[in-house]
Amino acid sequence: MFENYRKKSYDLLIYEALLRRLKGNFWFNDKIITGYKKEKAGYDGERAVDYTISTFRSNDFVILKGLRLNNPPFYFQIDTLILTKKFICILEIKNYKGIFSYDSKQHQLTQKVNGKTKSYKDPILQAEAQKNHLKTWLVHHGFFNLPIETLVVVAYPSTIIENMHQDASVYNKIIHTASLQLQIERLNNLYLKDSMNISSVHEIGRQLQQSDEPLRTNIVQQFGFNEHHFKEGVLCTNCNKSPMKRLYKKWLCPECQNTDAKAHEQVIFDYFLIHGDTITNSQCQQILKIKSSRTPHTLLTGMDLRKSGNNRTRNYHAPASQCYPQKSYIPANRLMRIQQESPN
Repeated sequence: MFENYRKKSYDLLIYEALLRRLKGNFWFNDKIITGYKKEKAGYDGERAVDYTISTFRSNDFVILKGLRLNNPPFYFQIDTLILTKKFICILEIKNYKGIFSYDSKQHQLTQKVNGKTKSYKDPILQAEAQKNHLKTWLVHHGFFNLPIETLVVVAYPSTIIENMHQDASVYNKIIHTASLQLQIERLNNLYLKDSMNISSVHEIGRQLQQSDEPLRTNIVQQFGFNEHHFKEGVLCTNCNKSPMKRLYKKWLCPECQNTDAKAHEQVIFDYFLIHGDTITNSQCQQILKIKSSRTPHTLLTGMDLRKSGNNRTRNYHAPASQCYPQKSYIPANRLMRIQQESPN
């Protein structure tokens, strides 16, 4: 079984960067915290399903996670795609908690949690729309008549799923993660013949990965922040104080004496996420708060970033979203406050 590693979305990376870099109490903003929690909950739910899939015993599957594809004039997103020799299966992953009630007559989903009720789009119809987009995409890329199935997967086992009208077809469409392998086996047994060989499975997977275009929204501009709202200098990766001081080939925190050879990298990645897709040597020198004009060139070159221009006009370009650090931290005191409080 081949499966790619799920990466954080651009939006989640940006929210994490804001929670690291904003000065004072600017980060404690209702929209920032709500946006971060929404992105993080979605990512955690998808990772929970990823773990279940990783236990499948099959060498014939290709698993692709977090695809965003162009089907002109539209883009469509697929949380997880399972490719087999017999069929393709789209997983629409939901991270809802509480009571999850599906009305198959009104095509409506409601969620009840902590005494509040919210309504959402019909997840089965969402998955079917993705199915139609994917069929068109496959035809445009030379793959015809491939059976596509859809499943809505509720990530958390504590969520109660209510099938309001006891619709028999819904039981095989909206499932808990624990039932996923049984449902894949059920679908596999429906098809008596292979629709493609394993080489075709891998070729479709390769083309899908190459066509992936992650979404990047302009979150920072929505808040109206400017450079004065953000910390400069290298944050200590141990105590989060700034700035760390540059010594020979490493950074030293004056507060806790922690040293780190690559502490500058997160600062530069955060610059890309917050301020733009390129950085110059002089901009790097400013954000790292260092005196040497040669050091930024050495540090940026060491990150193996794509570059353009020469000498003073040289720009270093942001990496693709999947190349950002996936274990980027949020200061413990800020994370604790997010978990314990909510802004007014």
